[in-house]
Amino acid sequence: MKSKVLIDVNVILDFFLKRNEKNKDLEILFELLDNGKVEGHVTISIIQTCIYFLEKGLGLENTKRIVGVLLERFRLIEGNKKHIFQAIQSDSLDLEDAIHYYIAMDSGIDAIVTNDQNFIKLSSTILPVMSPRAFIETK
Repeated sequence: MKSKVLIDVNVILDFFLKRNEKNKDLEILFELLDNGKVEGHVTISIIQTCIYFLEKGLGLENTKRIVGVLLERFRLIEGNKKHIFQAIQSDSLDLEDAIHYYIAMDSGIDAIVTNDQNFIKLSSTILPVMSPRAFIETK
């Protein structure tokens, strides 16, 4: 059974903007997604944040192409008011990460992949949050 993984915004931006020295790990991760070995998931807010930064870095037309690719390859999962309440009642110092964490938990996600070291601190036995390298090592 393939893993269902929430891909954090920074992973997508690092890959397409080539802003991470560990881009080889991201290439391997995206190959796993492209080959159907991993089922990628994102939220609408992840897409919206990507659009903002991709358009600044790559222009509107390139951004449209990339977003089209994301929509073809990733499934959208939705959050609701409950997830925001869970986040604000949690001990997390980053509400956006906490919201994504609770959305992922309710959506049956197996892991969250991020380059954000603070987000990784939310990792638990119920829902691991890990770097692309750590995730690749599980495959």
